[in-house]
Amino acid sequence: MERRTEGKGLETFLEHWGLFLPMLIISLATSVVFSFFGNLTGKPWIYFLIASNVLLITGAALILYAKIPIYRSGRFFTFGVKTVPVRLSGFYRWGWRIFLLGVVLSLCLLVSRR
Repeated sequence: MERRTEGKGLETFLEHWGLFLPMLIISLATSVVFSFFGNLTGKPWIYFLIASNVLLITGAALILYAKIPIYRSGRFFTFGVKTVPVRLSGFYRWGWRIFLLGVVLSLCLLVSRR
């Protein structure tokens, strides 16, 4: 009880309103991104499309490179990083990160008017 009186109510404020600021920042950033991609047309749209496809192909290539030893052993339907050899797990993880970045960019391009 005495801690709240010494803290000037900051603990109570953060308990009730602590998520307000991060949610506000995320919503403003989302609004800016959607307005940017909503107004995207012409050459910039094509450049983002090329970047998206490059990210998708690069990510898929890294995943395939990491999975080749598994495919050679005859196992085709394996999922997760634990199925990949340890020395290639970094390629697998980076492949998924890059691939998902390309997917997000592709989904953002769906908002545009073309």
